Amino acid sequence: MIGQTISHYKIIEKLGEGGMGVVYKAQDTKLDRFVALKFLPDHVKNGSNELERFMQEAKAAASLNHPNICTIYGIEESEGKHFIVMEFVDGQTLQERKTTLSQKQALDVGIQIAEGLSAAHEKGIVHRDIKPENIMIRKDGIVQVMDFGLAKLRGASRLTKEGSTVGTAGYMSPEQVQGQETDHRSDIFSLGVLLYEMLAGQIPFKGVHETAIAYEIVNVDSPPMSSVKPDITHELDTVILECLEKDPKERAQSASQIALDLKRCRRESSRSRASRTMSARPNISSSQINFTSNDVEQTDENIVNKKRFPWLIIAIVAVVMLALGFVISTLFVPAKVETSAPVISANITLPTGLKYNDGLGGHSAISLDGSKFVFSGTDSLLRLGLWVRPLNSPEAKMLIGTENAQYPFWSYDSRSIGFFADGKLKTIDANGGPVMSLASAPFGRGAAWSKSGEIVYCPSVVDFNLFVVASTGGNPRVVTQFDSTTKAVPRFPFMFPDGDHFLFSMITLGNNATHSDLHIGSLKEGTTKKILDESSFGIYASGFLFSFRQGTIIAQRFDPQTFAITGKPVAIQGNVNSWPPRGKADFSVSENGLLVYTLGGAARSSELFWINRQSTTTPIGNFDPFLSIRLSPDNTKIAYDQIDAKGEQPTVWIFDLASSVRTRLTFDVDGGSTPVWSRDGLMIYYNADRNGSKANIFVKRSDGSGEVKLFLSGEDNTVGYVCQDVSPDGRYLLVTVGNESGKELGVVDLSDTVKQRTIQKLHINGSTACFSPDGKWIAYHITESGTAKMYVASFRGIEGKWLLPSEGGANPYWVKNRIIYYSNANDSYEGCEVTFPNGSPVFGQPSSLFESGRSQNAYLYGVSKDGDQFLGFRPANAGVGSNISLLVNWKGLVDAEQKN
Repeated sequence: MIGQTISHYKIIEKLGEGGMGVVYKAQDTKLDRFVALKFLPDHVKNGSNELERFMQEAKAAASLNHPNICTIYGIEESEGKHFIVMEFVDGQTLQERKTTLSQKQALDVGIQIAEGLSAAHEKGIVHRDIKPENIMIRKDGIVQVMDFGLAKLRGASRLTKEGSTVGTAGYMSPEQVQGQETDHRSDIFSLGVLLYEMLAGQIPFKGVHETAIAYEIVNVDSPPMSSVKPDITHELDTVILECLEKDPKERAQSASQIALDLKRCRRESSRSRASRTMSARPNISSSQINFTSNDVEQTDENIVNKKRFPWLIIAIVAVVMLALGFVISTLFVPAKVETSAPVISANITLPTGLKYNDGLGGHSAISLDGSKFVFSGTDSLLRLGLWVRPLNSPEAKMLIGTENAQYPFWSYDSRSIGFFADGKLKTIDANGGPVMSLASAPFGRGAAWSKSGEIVYCPSVVDFNLFVVASTGGNPRVVTQFDSTTKAVPRFPFMFPDGDHFLFSMITLGNNATHSDLHIGSLKEGTTKKILDESSFGIYASGFLFSFRQGTIIAQRFDPQTFAITGKPVAIQGNVNSWPPRGKADFSVSENGLLVYTLGGAARSSELFWINRQSTTTPIGNFDPFLSIRLSPDNTKIAYDQIDAKGEQPTVWIFDLASSVRTRLTFDVDGGSTPVWSRDGLMIYYNADRNGSKANIFVKRSDGSGEVKLFLSGEDNTVGYVCQDVSPDGRYLLVTVGNESGKELGVVDLSDTVKQRTIQKLHINGSTACFSPDGKWIAYHITESGTAKMYVASFRGIEGKWLLPSEGGANPYWVKNRIIYYSNANDSYEGCEVTFPNGSPVFGQPSSLFESGRSQNAYLYGVSKDGDQFLGFRPANAGVGSNISLLVNWKGLVDAEQKN
């Protein structure tokens, strides 16, 4: 084929050949660049299952864009031959260079491989065949992982032969060898083998034939690298051996953490064994972080990485805590921390069978006195609730009555715990006992307990203000003075020691969904002011302000009397678990120098799947953060509004459920959000801000053809429209009209000309809403006096509204004779039958959709036409049981850094 032109690619030379076909170097004559063409083997034919599986996998791999992953440009066909167009990598494979790598070079290569795998795993893509031949080292030193998207096809081919396995002998994980289901942790095992081989000069599992190697992988523990190469440090040995654990649950859980661990080993390679085990301070340089533009530029040196210790380190931590200086001398005087004590990072071990619920930004908090911490967890009996664990004991106790609790927080005296559950703000004694319900909180987003016994809290996602209520009960009152014109909502307050002032985040709504600033408010005066840009989740402890910026915990000296920042920012820990749409980061701080956190970075992607009433799920794919998702009338596609990595303008996309192809629909600078399908599925209506006005609705064909058209224009920038539904006859678009006085429902006649189009207000105060199947009724939800309620009202007939017999409710779907909605009171999705025996609605008894409440930690975004399948999503990798980490003497770390 050399010298031939296939499509617009001129074949230059042959690069290699293997079981997956032949690879050629070619020139792209259109773009004038070199590319690599991989022609698939002849047995992969049109119409075959192998080709179909390969196309889906390769399309997913083509979405990866990372410097350590070889980019797939496209998948093409010419004269019946299928080939992949890839980035041409000018370099050598690791197979060719592995014997010449020094330890430093091997660590550099390992870090880059881990970072490439991390990017793929975040998208839900598993390589399945990590080996030296699939690792390229470019001439400029950049390492790239090759052949994403091909291993699955290779496996599908081999599995047609009895007794065959997927992968390459010597690099396969135990679950691969045994033909079991694999996930990203299989890649981690293979990476461990690769690291072992690069560093020790031999593979950990040996045998004269594949069967012997497979037996060792499944049954024989890998010898420590230090037994082969004595200059390997204990800490590096531990990192690699955790990758090679037989049980995926016991194995290192993320490639991103391996990259951090390897960076730490690289930095500490010249230190003594004692320094590696207990460092006086990790090497962080704030001079390498640009704070002048409110950004955090992270490098290897500005992040304190999690250290891996055996569970016995907790005993050591307890001893060190005694050496840190005075603990809290009174309940209301900050502890004096001894900064000369060592800085220690360790894992907090949970009892066997207990897993931490790290979803949606995490649910844990350390007490102010540093003696214990509370977290949301699930035990081996599948009990999900709050657990309290003293730091001087390995045991944890479940607090009965805290099932499905979210965002726990401590009282000022560290004796009680507050939390959100069942649509309410609640409290319980830290040792257990009766649960007290204080106030309605349909979708609570953080609370803080003052030393005077009052609790400041955010009750709902739709509230523009924070409230305060006594911890003994009573009537809540508003403590901030915001409204919808601010375009932002307050979240996650934190009380100062004076019992009056509090920190909170302001999360921007609309087209800047993840922008956040830190503010201070006063319970007595009701005033607020901004103190820090581009930051969220503020905490105050012992003269320092902690904030969260771009995945990193930042600490700065802070005067709690003048509320002035008096010190330069110091990066404490990077890659912290967070959920940007809620402004939540998973860390908490005590007054005596302890910081508890979990790693994982921003939980940006969400897993979408079908789920039936038996809670059986069928995966669809992973998606970047979105504001809403709408199922097409024929149930073959979804429209959604995706937020980009910077949290800027959302854009409307279409996803084909059969082919998994994603198509961007809107490209203009104003973006687009809350898409709604026309009843024939041909058009998409959506909202976008333009020229300072929120009251704009646009329309475009769902296949992407044609131009975007302005459907309805508004001139008042205090009014906002949100598309809700289209009537079954296709004539009316149902919208929510929002302004500073509240929200009400209206319709637009789709048959009117542009000049005639206006919002016909229905005089119904409501938020999320939908039409009944016959178009005569509207189901809607509204928050009244802090409580979410579901109503049904006539569209064009009799007056009045009918309250559903549910304790709270939101996000209705009306399918056949049932209204399906989320019950915040029961934290479950429910269905309620509706009949009209006398011309007005009569409701049946609500019942849970699923056998286990809000099944699979899922949030619903659609219902199939037959009402038996539900479109659900949850944060990807949520609730996987992340390790909880402890940093001892954070103040010593900050002080040492600020002296540099």
